Amino acid sequence: MDSLVFSPVVGEKSRTYVFPSGRYEVAGVTGVCVRPSGSHRLQLADGGKRIVAPGWLAIEVVAESWSL
Repeated sequence: MDSLVFSPVVGEKSRTYVFPSGRYEVAGVTGVCVRPSGSHRLQLADGGKRIVAPGWLAIEVVAESWSL
């Protein structure tokens, strides 16, 4: 596997991925790596990690300003 490059996410309270079948909310995202497939690998403030599969229609972000 190639090395992952995460972009820092600053000041984001939460993000919600909107899929045709529903929504997936994630809070405390500190870094994101966008893969060629369209999936997102997320690093969380609590040390957790999430992978969001491709196929989302939109991302709703709660933040005071853009970080990416």
